[in-house]
Amino acid sequence: MRKSPPQTIHRLLGGTNLLLVVADGYNAASGGEPGNYLAEMVLKLAERLASYAVVNTKYKREIMDLCDVHAILTRPKVRDGFLLPIKAFKDEIVANGLLPLILIFQPLPEHEQQEDVLLFGYGQGERASTAAPHRPTLSPSLLTKIRMAIEDQHLSTATAPVDSPHCGREEYHLNQLFKQKQVLAEWHDPEVRSLLISVRPDLVSQPQTADTVAHLLASALNPFSVTMSLVRTIDINNIDTTSAEDLRFIFRLPGDKRYDDLLRESYIDELAGSIERNGLLHPLVLLKKEDGRYKILCGFRRFQALKRLDRPTVEAKVYQEADFSPEDFFNISLAENTKRRNLNPIEIGNFLESASQSLGLNNAELAEQFGATLGIGRPGQKVSHTTIHKYRKVNQIRLRGESPEIISDVINEKLQFSIASELLAPIKDSKDRDSLYLNIIKPLAPTRPQLTQILTLLESVAANLHEAIAHQKVQQALARAIGAPQPPDTLIRLLRAHNQPKPEPNRTGIENRVEAIRTHYFGSKASKKDFNVVSTSPDNRDELTVQFRIKRGKTVETLKRVCAALEQGDLFDELTKPK
Repeated sequence: MRKSPPQTIHRLLGGTNLLLVVADGYNAASGGEPGNYLAEMVLKLAERLASYAVVNTKYKREIMDLCDVHAILTRPKVRDGFLLPIKAFKDEIVANGLLPLILIFQPLPEHEQQEDVLLFGYGQGERASTAAPHRPTLSPSLLTKIRMAIEDQHLSTATAPVDSPHCGREEYHLNQLFKQKQVLAEWHDPEVRSLLISVRPDLVSQPQTADTVAHLLASALNPFSVTMSLVRTIDINNIDTTSAEDLRFIFRLPGDKRYDDLLRESYIDELAGSIERNGLLHPLVLLKKEDGRYKILCGFRRFQALKRLDRPTVEAKVYQEADFSPEDFFNISLAENTKRRNLNPIEIGNFLESASQSLGLNNAELAEQFGATLGIGRPGQKVSHTTIHKYRKVNQIRLRGESPEIISDVINEKLQFSIASELLAPIKDSKDRDSLYLNIIKPLAPTRPQLTQILTLLESVAANLHEAIAHQKVQQALARAIGAPQPPDTLIRLLRAHNQPKPEPNRTGIENRVEAIRTHYFGSKASKKDFNVVSTSPDNRDELTVQFRIKRGKTVETLKRVCAALEQGDLFDELTKPK
């Protein structure tokens, strides 16, 4: 079973001169049960005609009659949600050089039985009559054409009797919204044509019947629908840029508080100034979403510049989301963006990431499909999957919210992309990455070979790169290197000096003498563990300490060697002589 539309005020953007309005579309019945399915019928009609629509399914007629403009004006919330969109849509139609045709649908009360399916009210009345004044909202000739087209679809019609409430001639009636200066003077627009259409209740009491009526009316009204051109003027407030889906095809990066320079604020200011002086030279490219609003395919920065100028409308090419595949839209967006301004590496990475997620492409497929258009890689050669990986790798840093200065400097061409992608991006720890960039790469600007030497020298200082750079001796070396004529070479020299082992103190003559005896009696490979003699105490000249190692089975042999070594006459005197 089908459900009735949610209880809200539906506002659908269109691409024609038709604006469909339902003031009383509330339906408390569950799907399939008898009720008021007028709202569902009109929403389907709007979809088939690609027309604008404002449909109330929120407010019951018993609580507020939304055909009464006076009552609406006393309720700001209802005015903003229902009345103002009608004006905004009318203005958008007019801005595109079309004559608006507003069709206001309402259900006939159950107690009013009649044979005709539809009753038409166009403000008709009696001329010079104060009881039933004649306030036409449509020419009789146009009404006749509309009736004939509808009756060709086997739907019977009639003009509402002059003495009925279905003419829509009351001064405050919604049908007179743009006709009466004394009601809303600033809304007065004599070019607007409107028609009140009352529908027999049994035709909208079931969803299936309402579907059929919508289909027949779409065929009848289509000849009265004038389609806007591809490039049209739209209300800038109908463009959404808040959700990830709204920004799906945007790779001119949206604002992010983590990265101060992502929007290139100076560029937006320059663009706004250019638009103010010369106008918008290139229209935006928009997609009409399923909910009837727009999202940007191309022109995000132009949109931001226009918002900065408080422009109420904008020229744009408008496509339906159903017109093309996502792959087509990525290609359109790429072509539109690259023909006016080179993309920075982060925008390229953002585009590749979005295309990969949306189209399910791996790096090799991305390279094949978009590499040439993006203009990346070596001239004359196909873009490799490795190149694609580099762009996505750097963009991943941004997506994780890490290393803002690295991302900002890549965007503003203060950091070579090759350094960022090949040396910085592979560093997993953001602390290590930031410390290396901010303390060494950015202030010293080392070449790749120099940076490789520096990284090797830092490895011997501490396990983690950021800890090694924070080490006191490294910081001292950096401070000296920054002021030197050749900063990178100076840092390398200072780090090497720090890493060289300290020379052992001068050996005394006694140590040399003991080593000579050890070598003579125990061999050239013998160490102090095999044989050593030291004085026990500087103050005791009658005592020496002898250290030697005995291996199993060689005790006697080892003792003989020790005794022979100690028989050296001058050894005792030299070890115990005062210093």
